[in-house]
Amino acid sequence: MSQLLPGNALGFVIVDLGRLYRQAFEKAVIDAGMELTPGEIRALAYVGRYSGSRQAVLAERMGVEPMTLSAYLDRLEARGLISRSVDPNDRRAKVIAPTSSAERVFEEARPVALAVYERTVSGLSEDERRTVDLIMRKMRANLTNVPLSDGDDRDEPEPLADVADMRVKGAA
Repeated sequence: MSQLLPGNALGFVIVDLGRLYRQAFEKAVIDAGMELTPGEIRALAYVGRYSGSRQAVLAERMGVEPMTLSAYLDRLEARGLISRSVDPNDRRAKVIAPTSSAERVFEEARPVALAVYERTVSGLSEDERRTVDLIMRKMRANLTNVPLSDGDDRDEPEPLADVADMRVKGAA
């Protein structure tokens, strides 16, 4: 049987890794008995990471439909974990930011996320971790409208960008 693209195993590995990583994180969140769903935690993490972004931008970065994200954000807002405000550049749009109450959720999720991250990179040296991190950031930049920023090509890997290093801006 012929292959669609000879030697394209990398694409399958990337898709499988993303699926498995997400499944492992979702299971870990459920097993930890956290009060938010895995999807809500993921949405909150993106709000924390890209604070001040429009909802449509967050949805694109997360790879979800805007209505899916809207449902997550409605629930997060009802819990006092995010705020929506008018975009100063476009009064029709809303920008999303975490509230100080979100820090508690980040603190609770951080060890769960780190455990999944450590399981994923187990057996890799620090140099290998940095190399994989940088290569994946470059590949992501190749496929998005978001180029590598100054902070994206740094030398240190980012453990589970979705949650592990999330902090509310201005929180200690």
